[in-house]
Amino acid sequence: WAEIPGLTDTASMTFEERAEMRAKGRELVKPDYDRCIAIATNASLKEMIPPAMLVIITPIVVGSLFGVEAVVGFLAGALASSVQLAISMSNTGGAWDNSKKYTEKGE
Repeated sequence: WAEIPGLTDTASMTFEERAEMRAKGRELVKPDYDRCIAIATNASLKEMIPPAMLVIITPIVVGSLFGVEAVVGFLAGALASSVQLAISMSNTGGAWDNSKKYTEKGE
């Protein structure tokens, strides 16, 4: 299996396996980090377009259909729910971190 490209990764190889490959005169392929980062960045930017458009368009639509008072209520509600969500996410992140540390200790 070690001879089939793509099924093994040089990062998971032991020192002896790498030395053996060098002794055979084979090159170890280095990963293309820049290409990987570019792919991930482009994908994340494409996925952020719909949420961004929702944030921009929703107050305009609410204001056009229901007036200024509706926009004020909409934005106040969005702000209040966002604060609650931020607090909840912060507590959840702390709980995940504590559980990870607890698991890593092996208790």
